[in-house]
Amino acid sequence: MAEQTPHTDLAQHDGAPRSPPKAQRCCFGRFSLLPRTRQLLRDDIPLSLGARAFDLLLVLIEGRERVLEKDELMRQVWPATVVGDNNLNVQIATLRKLLGAEAVVTVAGRGYRFGMELRADAPWFDRRRPAAGAPRAIAATPLPDKPSVAVLPFVDLGGEALPAHLADGLSEDITTELSRFRPLFVIARHSANAYRHRAVDVRTVSRELGVRYVVEGSVRQAGRSVRVAAQLIDATSGEHLWAEKYDLPWAERLELQDHLTRAIVAALAPQIEAHACSRARHAPHDGASAYTLAQRGWALACSGATHYDRAPRDAALHCASEALALDPDCMLALRAVAQVQWWQAVHGTADSLAEAVSRGLTAATRAIELDPDDHQARLWYGQLLCLAQRTRDGLDTLRQAQQLNPNCAHALGWLGFHEATSGDASKGVPCAREALRLSPRDPERACLQAALGFAHFAQGDDARAAQLAQTALRDAQDSPMLRLLGTLSWVGLGEIVQAQAAFQTLRQIAPRMAQARLDGHWLAASPRYLRRAQTFLRIAAGMEDPGAAEDLRCDHAGAATRPDRIL
Repeated sequence: MAEQTPHTDLAQHDGAPRSPPKAQRCCFGRFSLLPRTRQLLRDDIPLSLGARAFDLLLVLIEGRERVLEKDELMRQVWPATVVGDNNLNVQIATLRKLLGAEAVVTVAGRGYRFGMELRADAPWFDRRRPAAGAPRAIAATPLPDKPSVAVLPFVDLGGEALPAHLADGLSEDITTELSRFRPLFVIARHSANAYRHRAVDVRTVSRELGVRYVVEGSVRQAGRSVRVAAQLIDATSGEHLWAEKYDLPWAERLELQDHLTRAIVAALAPQIEAHACSRARHAPHDGASAYTLAQRGWALACSGATHYDRAPRDAALHCASEALALDPDCMLALRAVAQVQWWQAVHGTADSLAEAVSRGLTAATRAIELDPDDHQARLWYGQLLCLAQRTRDGLDTLRQAQQLNPNCAHALGWLGFHEATSGDASKGVPCAREALRLSPRDPERACLQAALGFAHFAQGDDARAAQLAQTALRDAQDSPMLRLLGTLSWVGLGEIVQAQAAFQTLRQIAPRMAQARLDGHWLAASPRYLRRAQTFLRIAAGMEDPGAAEDLRCDHAGAATRPDRIL
């Protein structure tokens, strides 16, 4: 057996790649690398490989225990030469084409590592390492500040050709669509593919790729039906956070794949955000980075968004301000400021409505300047524009937000609300309904139900609006928006006693919001909607005769069903 060589860097002091002793051979999969003759063999047949690609492969293999940064690879493969990053990309693509996509693993934002196992029958194999096929020790990669996720290759359980293609396509598409959510750090597909056909503990994936969350899934075909299962795991602890099964009739593959991708991504994103927000609320405050402070601010803003009490929003604004003092361009902090100011204005809890809208618009504008593709920045910017009575611009911006990320249920839900109350009323219900279909188990489902309820009210379907208010109130008793929706809907149904009781509850839990609406301050621009809402609220408050509602009621098909009383 050839003498073992210690694991030292391949680069000499002058930066030139150094070949191992000529007796050595490196074997992995069907391939053999012969440094002395500078040959790459597949099944003992020589392959054509350029000098730079060969040098790159040597460096990757020697440094396979860790992630190699781009700069390090450039220095070793192109010593004393100034070249562009594209040269490295070309050589990596060459290696992947010859060896397979899993041979060079991309660790997003960090660099690359060699992704194949060395065979134990090769002299280069280190006997201190596990045998071939066993997990290989790789230096731990630290977790980024952002919520980080890797989508592992979906497993084909059906044994037929079509599900295999579907499994591969789902993994790739879910990775791509999750990347639309800018607050997420999503590991590149090639890196996740390194775990294909490997039984691996998710905690190993977390350590090697530097991710907190892992998405796993499987595809099974039975006759003309397909079952897809997906689950979200906190890979640092192994805790299962979310799981769902989708049973669908077999259809054209791409159509089925698109449908499943959208459903899974729309469910995953809010679950990741909710878990990340929960962690951020309990994270230490002292010595925190700008992003950590912003994350806590965002978590507080989300948790206190729909409640009248402004204390959580004030705390969120304080955290976001601290983050911006450390980093004026912290995107998450800017979004938190915009969100907080919008909800302060909606609830009437802002010290100055004009100042709240102005500060929110300034923050959202800066966020869009930093990242024009951030759909959440455009979502809050659009809503603030509507508050500022720039309705056309606001609607255009909300439509852009939805187009940037069609998988975000909240962008779609709020678009439905504003279309119904200020834009094309016929689009309101379909948009808001699709938002609920996209994310049926959303942690903020009550907010989506409120958007759909107001859309139904705008169309005159007071019965469905009342039903949605009643259902959502079971999970969000302190939501002023739902209390307002219930109040208006009961008047529309002619149930004045119930409407008066609902209004008294609204006035108790959100006095400034109730008064602002009585004074004519609504989140709407449609004259018909404003007339109905203002008249119905004044009737519920005892300020106008119930007969004033007669001409404003609609003989809607859904009005025959009266929901139970909302208290």
